[in-house]
Amino acid sequence: MASDLANADAVLQNDYLPVIREMINQKAILLFGYTPDQLSKGMGTANAVKGETLDYQGISRDADRVQFAGRKWIFTAHTKRNESGTMTSEDGALPAPGRQGWEDFEDRLRYAYKQIEVTGQAIEVTESNSHTYVRIFEAESEGAISDLRWDLNRQAYGDQTGTLAAISADGANTVTVDSVQYLRVGMPIDFVNKSTDAILASRNITAINSTTKVVTYDGADVATTPGTHVVVLTGNWKKEINGLRNIIDSTTYPILHSTNGSTAGNEYWNGKVYAGGSTTFDEDQGQQVLDDIGAEGWEGELIITTRGIRRRYVNTLKAQKRFNDADSGKLHGGFQYIDFNGVPFLTDDACPKGYMFFIRPQDYLWIWLNNNDFRWLQRDGKIMRKVEYPVDKDNWRATVYRYNDLGCFRRKTQALIASLADDAAKVSS
Repeated sequence: MASDLANADAVLQNDYLPVIREMINQKAILLFGYTPDQLSKGMGTANAVKGETLDYQGISRDADRVQFAGRKWIFTAHTKRNESGTMTSEDGALPAPGRQGWEDFEDRLRYAYKQIEVTGQAIEVTESNSHTYVRIFEAESEGAISDLRWDLNRQAYGDQTGTLAAISADGANTVTVDSVQYLRVGMPIDFVNKSTDAILASRNITAINSTTKVVTYDGADVATTPGTHVVVLTGNWKKEINGLRNIIDSTTYPILHSTNGSTAGNEYWNGKVYAGGSTTFDEDQGQQVLDDIGAEGWEGELIITTRGIRRRYVNTLKAQKRFNDADSGKLHGGFQYIDFNGVPFLTDDACPKGYMFFIRPQDYLWIWLNNNDFRWLQRDGKIMRKVEYPVDKDNWRATVYRYNDLGCFRRKTQALIASLADDAAKVSS
């Protein structure tokens, strides 16, 4: 009888290819860095073992960067003209004097962290490059940078509350949500009462059905109320950075940087919000938004939306034989965009479904501590800290952090369109 592969299986070795293949989407449009590699990949390279930090700017190279020290950060803006009269008659009284208007805008920093923990055994076993793909502590530390950047990029589209999804129905150890875009299996979540800020319970997601939007979680069942309770990343409720939704949507979020746009006389502090009506984005609608921004004295400079909204728009152009590859371009670092009447039109997978944002990057600012970078916590001089509580272990932790916030100097030159026709959200990495 011939010896075959089944017979030889016991003496054969597995041959592992030498490279780990990336399966996670690491791109972060709003938080891209300085180098072309960071821009195109959106990946961090800071190594905790070496104490490296990772610098980034965010929004674009045109955004202001402000180093902060103190309790609050404040900027002053010229907000009102001298509105006194300008004409009189012969021998008439001169117009009454007027004056310019100025106002202080203030906000505070938000504090972002990501922790890793690795056993001493795993560190030692993976130290030799000849027997492993990566050194585990280096891989975890570099991955933590990428993951923190990705989450901050997601926050930069949000409303500062941290809401990942609204609950529309309750079930036994399940909730049905309005969108699964930002949810992932294994994610720790809090169920929060958005009216009272009360946290009902903390759980971990164990399954997600993208079609039905049913999310299953572990532990005891939690009685949630549709319309009242929301899903939040554990610990993040109302601690996240300002995002484009609360920066621009002054109808839902009139107060930004402690100034209320709904107060009479503060109309200059209102962004521009348009209803998409669940229809496909079209040129007239987009040009109207750009015209409204332009009427303020500045021009819109960047459009960011989702793949589904862009595809529907491009299809309308193709039907009229008005679009080809020559109409596309590239931003710094390789992000490809199409042109919309001279304005770059691009997509980000972290952009919320149904939304399109019209922004002027130079109207934004990043407030930060510690040189605008991600840093490793080492106040006691140690980056790798031994785990000794509640049980003494041969485990080692490291913490990457960044103290920062996203601000906006000029709210009235930012706009968004909500509820455009789009693809349904799917669970992604």
